[in-house]
Amino acid sequence: MYTTMKLIMENWRRFLAEADTVTAPPWEVGRQTVREPRLRPMDPRDVKTPVVDKWREEGEEEMPQVEPSGGVQKHNAEALFRLYRGDRRVFSIFMQGYDGPKSLEDPLVTEQFINYLVVKNKIFHDNKIVDFLGAGSFGFVVQLDNDHALKIYIGSYDPSRQTIDPTGGSDIERYKSSRERAFGGTAAASDLMIYDEGEIETPFGRKWFYAEMPQLKTLSDYMRYAHKDKDEREVTDDVDDEITFLKELAHLATLVDKHGAQAIAEFDPEEAYAKQHGRAFPEDYEDEIKFDPDFGLSFETSRGDTQLAEFAELLEQGDLDAVLPQKIDLLDKTYAKNLFNQLKELLKTKTLRDLADVRGANIGVSTTDESLPIIFDY
Repeated sequence: MYTTMKLIMENWRRFLAEADTVTAPPWEVGRQTVREPRLRPMDPRDVKTPVVDKWREEGEEEMPQVEPSGGVQKHNAEALFRLYRGDRRVFSIFMQGYDGPKSLEDPLVTEQFINYLVVKNKIFHDNKIVDFLGAGSFGFVVQLDNDHALKIYIGSYDPSRQTIDPTGGSDIERYKSSRERAFGGTAAASDLMIYDEGEIETPFGRKWFYAEMPQLKTLSDYMRYAHKDKDEREVTDDVDDEITFLKELAHLATLVDKHGAQAIAEFDPEEAYAKQHGRAFPEDYEDEIKFDPDFGLSFETSRGDTQLAEFAELLEQGDLDAVLPQKIDLLDKTYAKNLFNQLKELLKTKTLRDLADVRGANIGVSTTDESLPIIFDY
């Protein structure tokens, strides 16, 4: 009896010991699967706050999904997209002017971005884009089917920092002033006619800008066509060099008007440097000659420089026609003379650095008078 009870107790203990395991099926002999432990009540400290993407947490949104409606909007969206894909300068402008969460290197993102520009801004609703006229550092120009040119730009050149001003301050001021003069009846023949100007809304808060103006042929394009037997790059560079000369000549003319040609001929840059830095500083320093710091690309300013003195004397005599042939080879002399007079007027309130972006790509040739320059960007 004792032996029987002992066997029963040993079998019972073996049963309890094996209760925590499950025997593997025949095809997995030798393996045991441990049963899942019992669930414990949830500890409130184990509750975690879901992590949200940073750009969503800051309130940014994905690219709005909008679709152009009507023939004009659809046409303009396709035209802008072709420019983005087909011209590296326009592509660069789009990249600089975009502040969204995804890259415009993705054509699908760019397509939605352009759709937004077209749908949300009335300037793209009435007239079709029919041609590409050119591009600069911060904007590009297209031709509309009303024979106007539309400049689309993301900012303006800041000469003080030599970089972009995303507010477009200088261009906006100039275009507003031109429009007011044109519609107020006080515009000069050389003033740029502005039909309309304003802001372009983009999806993520940044503003772009536009100005609608007469269709212009840029001086660079005009000169490349006129000298198509020469290398295009060489023509462009030579034209820009001649424009640089005209800018410096206009600055020299303002100094001659103030100080006279003789003072220019006797100018000593070392003495001027000493005065500027407080040595031998005269009471009448404000009346001394002050060449623009950026002056000197076309002239030497050393004492006794014969060309500087010669040109100063000719300018004092009003004989600009004797100066131009010595430096102007490609530009028409009448056109160059008119451009000189415009630059001289600008330099009454601007510096040479302010006019650093005045070059062939930013000067137009009037369609009604080819001797009339129109400076449309600087």
